Amino acid sequence: MAAFLALILVLKFQAVALAQFGILVTLVLFYLIWAFSYHLNDKTLKLEIMVEYFLIAALALIFFYGILL
Repeated sequence: MAAFLALILVLKFQAVALAQFGILVTLVLFYLIWAFSYHLNDKTLKLEIMVEYFLIAALALIFFYGILL
């Protein structure tokens, strides 16, 4: 649902690159918060898992921002 809303907002703000970047950053932060809270609740949060989530989030941010340029 959040990804669909982000897609609609990105399409609505096509002319404003900074707004698109803000939407993508918000979506990435939502992803990180969801992932970390899941692993904290499951008691499986480790440094390796945190690094993996940060790397995936950074790659997704770079990839999607590159598409939008």
